[in-house]
Amino acid sequence: MDKRILILDGDPVARHDMTGLLAGYGLTTLGAGSAREMEQILRETQVNLVMLDMMLPDASGLSVCSRLLSLPSPPAIMMVSDSDEECDVVVGLELGADDYVVKPYRPRELLARVKAVLRRHDDARHDETARAAPAVYRFDGWRLNVATQDLFDPRDRPVPLSTAEFLVLWALVDKPNQVLTRDALRQGPPDAHARPAPQQVNVAISRLRSKLDRIDGGAGLIRTVRHLGYIFAARVERVEG
Repeated sequence: MDKRILILDGDPVARHDMTGLLAGYGLTTLGAGSAREMEQILRETQVNLVMLDMMLPDASGLSVCSRLLSLPSPPAIMMVSDSDEECDVVVGLELGADDYVVKPYRPRELLARVKAVLRRHDDARHDETARAAPAVYRFDGWRLNVATQDLFDPRDRPVPLSTAEFLVLWALVDKPNQVLTRDALRQGPPDAHARPAPQQVNVAISRLRSKLDRIDGGAGLIRTVRHLGYIFAARVERVEG
């Protein structure tokens, strides 16, 4: 089945240019100039990827991102902005966007990144060879529930995790005491709707360390192996569901 890409941009010229560019490479594209138009399209058509401009006439790009991620079967999201400020990139990725591009973009690079996002999103949904994930991981008094994506500290208090943080932590605890590359950390449970983009891994590692280190029993669990990746230094017990 063809992949459908929704170009959501309040600027009609920019929307026309991107729609034409992607359609010229054989991709099926739809266009919307506002969040309201997007809602109308989503009621009638299932889309695989939303190219989400952050400056819309009737809503912020971040609020639309949250709305898309709340859908029962959320599409992949690539945020588009005129700004290259790091804070914008971090906020977008932390919300759960799959990737981020800055205008003006290079056409061939944009196409490659669009295809990569679609491939990651599709692989995460349809990986039939992935093994079943255990229900709970236990380490140093902590518990990570895979089914609910909940993390509990040694005092049984919930520790909130973003989607990217959960997926990276799952990869770490699933293979403890092994050096994992950034690419390996982008893998997730078989039923994960998406995988973190490469840019999300470093952000997720930093935030996980902050959350783990400030609670007794969590300091030093995630260690950096220079030039290679990261290691989860703990004895992990896997409890099957």
